Amino acid sequence: MIGIEGRAWRPLAALAQALAIAMAAALACASPDVATAAPNTPQGRYANVNGIRMYYVVRGEGPVLVLLHGGGGSGEQFGRQVPAFEKHFRLVVPDMCAQGRTSDRSGPLTYHAMAEDVIALMNLLGVKRFDVMGWSDGGDTGLDLAIHHPDRLRRLVTFGANFSPSGLNPADVAWNDTATFAAFGAGMREGWTRLSPQPDHYEVAMTKILVMWRTLPRFTAAELKSIQARVLVCAGDHDLIRPEHTEALARAIPGAQMWIVPGASHGAMLEKPEDVNARVLDFLTR
Repeated sequence: MIGIEGRAWRPLAALAQALAIAMAAALACASPDVATAAPNTPQGRYANVNGIRMYYVVRGEGPVLVLLHGGGGSGEQFGRQVPAFEKHFRLVVPDMCAQGRTSDRSGPLTYHAMAEDVIALMNLLGVKRFDVMGWSDGGDTGLDLAIHHPDRLRRLVTFGANFSPSGLNPADVAWNDTATFAAFGAGMREGWTRLSPQPDHYEVAMTKILVMWRTLPRFTAAELKSIQARVLVCAGDHDLIRPEHTEALARAIPGAQMWIVPGASHGAMLEKPEDVNARVLDFLTR
């Protein structure tokens, strides 16, 4: 789930801001369905994985770092990270199922299914081991990857991740329990349909996301304890996720580090990009 600082303190405000400030020119250059293009070609591509047509961008050279966006958004949300990270990594920035430029499939949307989409994409690209930075829903997907594919994930950075729906602030839990797709507003619809290959699918996709937020994730203590990757758990100091939940997540993962970003909300990577980029790069390259 994603949210942002402000009096409304709601996921819809975060997505609107994230899409507005993303560097679309850097990440939105669509191309034909060519999963075999040169690894460092900075243009969009498509890959057919697990019944969806997944859009992704590849930038830079070096060890592979996968950037996983927040709920309802797209890889464009990492516009303030890509220029710094591509100097050190081969970035793979996908749009997840039913989001961005990627199509939907039948059935519910789940973090586990999205994690398996990432694995399928990595298999297609011939990538055995990789790192992940995930924001919000992307962080939850990263945790699922670390749990179910310990042989693939080296390092994981999460921002505003939760391990159960109860990790949100009480007001946001209450909002999420009653919200419908209409609660996101016209700006959200416009941003989503601008990118989607299924523009008439908006109401279905948003409903799937809301159901996922209400019911998932539900990672157990044993699953979190099984994580072998090096993990950095991050959140803003007034995040959508309760501070004690972030602390519990970090404690549950063996050897995990925690960083609370001062003066930041759930959108820390957008609000404090210089601080975030420096800290993440230090963790990933140390």
